Amino acid sequence: MQTPDADPEPSPASARLFEPVRAWFDATFPLGPLPAQVAAWPLIQQGQNVLIVSPTGSGKTLAAFLAILDRLYREHAAGTLQQALRAIYVSPLRSLNYDIERNLRAPLEGIGRALGSHPVKVGVRTGDTSAYDRRKLRDHPPHLLITTSESLALLLAQPGWKPHWKTVQHLIIDEVHALAPTKRGADLAVSLERLAGHAASDPARVGLSATCRPGDAASLFLVGSHRPCQVVFATTAAGEEPPRMEVESLIGRDLASQRGKAQRRLIARLRELMERNRTTVVFANTRAMTEKLVLDLRMEAISRGEPEPLVAAHHSALDATRRREIESALKAGELALVATSTSLELGVDIGTVDLTVQVGLPGSASRWLQRLGRSGRRRGARSRGVLMAATAAELAGAIVTARAAREGRIEPTRIVSAPLDVVCQQLIGMACLGEHAVEAAFDLFRRAGPMATLARADFDRCLAFLAGDLAGPAAAFEPEPGAAPRMTAPRLWRRNGWFGVRDRRVIRWFRGNVGTIHAEPSTRVFVSGSALGSLEAPYADRLARGDRFVLDGRALEVTRIECATIHAKPTHAEASLPRWTSDRPGLSAGLAADLAAFRAHAGQLLLEQGPTALRGWIAGAFPLDPAAAEILVDLFESQARYSEIPAAGALLVEISPTALGDAVVHAFHAPLHRAACEPLARAAAARYGRRYGRNLALTVADLGWAIQIPIEAEPEASEESIRDLLNDENLDDDLLEGLDQGELLAKRFQRVAATAMMVLKNPEPGRRVRVGGQGWVATRLYPLLKGTCPDHPLLQEARREVFEDLLDLPAARRWLASRPAIHVRPLDSRSPFTAAWIEPEPGEALAFESPADALKRLHLRLMARESVAI
Repeated sequence: MQTPDADPEPSPASARLFEPVRAWFDATFPLGPLPAQVAAWPLIQQGQNVLIVSPTGSGKTLAAFLAILDRLYREHAAGTLQQALRAIYVSPLRSLNYDIERNLRAPLEGIGRALGSHPVKVGVRTGDTSAYDRRKLRDHPPHLLITTSESLALLLAQPGWKPHWKTVQHLIIDEVHALAPTKRGADLAVSLERLAGHAASDPARVGLSATCRPGDAASLFLVGSHRPCQVVFATTAAGEEPPRMEVESLIGRDLASQRGKAQRRLIARLRELMERNRTTVVFANTRAMTEKLVLDLRMEAISRGEPEPLVAAHHSALDATRRREIESALKAGELALVATSTSLELGVDIGTVDLTVQVGLPGSASRWLQRLGRSGRRRGARSRGVLMAATAAELAGAIVTARAAREGRIEPTRIVSAPLDVVCQQLIGMACLGEHAVEAAFDLFRRAGPMATLARADFDRCLAFLAGDLAGPAAAFEPEPGAAPRMTAPRLWRRNGWFGVRDRRVIRWFRGNVGTIHAEPSTRVFVSGSALGSLEAPYADRLARGDRFVLDGRALEVTRIECATIHAKPTHAEASLPRWTSDRPGLSAGLAADLAAFRAHAGQLLLEQGPTALRGWIAGAFPLDPAAAEILVDLFESQARYSEIPAAGALLVEISPTALGDAVVHAFHAPLHRAACEPLARAAAARYGRRYGRNLALTVADLGWAIQIPIEAEPEASEESIRDLLNDENLDDDLLEGLDQGELLAKRFQRVAATAMMVLKNPEPGRRVRVGGQGWVATRLYPLLKGTCPDHPLLQEARREVFEDLLDLPAARRWLASRPAIHVRPLDSRSPFTAAWIEPEPGEALAFESPADALKRLHLRLMARESVAI
């Protein structure tokens, strides 16, 4: 929601609104509606499907809600408003839902005072909602229901809610750009179709996004292929300045000694920014880094004898109550700085933040613009942000990210395509409500945008799996740690063109396992009797009384552990940072291409005109401090002296020994983002593995990868052998072989099996998953299923997810088709570029050598040592 204007001068631009609604709006926002509101209100009032794409803080949310509120208040004035569910708002975050509820109080109370009554009711239904409030919402539904995609799926599976869907006329989907590319979005799209099937008339859909491009892909997600959708691209108000962004380096020219100094400089710089700005939000990419920043800021103040600074950490591992406390304090301007990983990235209203700081790379221009938009949300204010780099590679990435963001080059939105595990979960959810016809269910799935490509054969195999009609298990569990998986009864029955749940236990299991979000089992942490947050079980299980860890930006000491709960007290002693499982953002395809082009042009300038020309180009093309520019010049000069700088579009392969001298590292420098490097890297590793019959280690990064090969394999590397290694023939098969030798595919299957409810993340309400979590699914169930039913839909989905969602095989193929120039460089040690961008040691272990061959090789080595000794 937008911040109220200060100048009391009414505007005629809101004339379409009902008089009490218009009076409240004009009094609150005398400068008039913002462009998004002017464009969207008439369309929403006409009942059209609308996708509003407009920057953060540009009034999108109010554009959606006020048009719907306007209709409800008109009905109230006419005496036709019934107490029935009329609109549903869905967002990806519970915190955003509570924020929306708070922000709606202003118009509801203001308009209500003018009317002398408060006829429009709003309710929130999330996983945090109490059992009492759930029953209250079901028995007396509000006009506006605010919820998440998971809670909506749960409500759709409950018979008590079915009559309420009939009166729904509007569906508001917020943060479309965050949902569309994910399985969570695909799940929501099917839920929306199910809801529409229960409504008296097809509800109009309103999508909200700050960064969706192109509009047709996002609108396909929002409404499917059989409905029209108006896409509104709106800017900020006229006269508002574009965002201001800067890039800063945390390191000096002596790169070898910068690791510890970078963190100290970061803390010192954040202290400076806190003094100059009322409120600063820092994005740190990971929860562990978020905790470290806040702890270090507090400890620095203590070491100086200063009062504790008004700083806080905000991320998903903190208790919901604690997060809401921080959000309220932030919105009220009571905090000088809040550090976060991703939890404040989306549209939570965090008040009048002055500055956004990004520590490390955001990964894409769109994500940086989204985060940058958290500042300067007052009308007429300017968003300001700083990208802080702790390495030379980050510095290069930061300047190309800032340039892409300034030019508005937002990465295209790509929706996920027919995920079969989501199909399985939705089939179970549909069956929870009663028997369903197979034909009608398939037609419903195909109406959802992400499911438009769903093949009938795949749909039928999902049903066959759930009904236990395939060779593989329909469901499984681990009876005790280390034991073989035990098969259990199917979730569904099917016969004569119909399907339904096997028994009511399946309904209970569905309610406890709904959704596509996967996380490690967690252990709750209490301080002074109050819930503070949680730690992932693999980390928490190693803690004992007296151990110290960091949470909520504070050092805590374990006082006791009972019932899978940790009780702790604050301490000022040194403490360890918890480990949380997360995927750090890689570069988008566009940013990786920009960075590769930047390196190539810098190398050409350096070669042809020398360091002075390179220094001048960086200073002129990128707003960067001269000292920071010198760091990049030093890096390029070092690489050019020791090896070479990859030319535009070319492949540089550097061959060097490991530090111990027991292996050779082949470092491949390619102008591709990680998602395109990975298929090439894994296919190359599979080919190396077959060629040498030895175990390998693989590291994949943006702009390259490295394969570590045992020295005794005597690997060759020439331009001809590298070109043969990376040919497109049988690339898919070799990629699959490379994946099978590592962990990626098996771990993805673990998630797929949980989403499809082949295995249960939460077997029974309140029962804690034992130590080891769901690891058995990847290590034992996955190979079992591959052996018994290799064409199983969940194996197919795991491969699809890896091939299509995680990897960018088409981009890799396009680059191979361009026949890039190949340069091979033997070196005495790894080059500056390899150290900066790839960091090859240690890598993921890939097993190509059989146990028998390994024993034979060990035997020969021991015999050789004995003969030498004799």
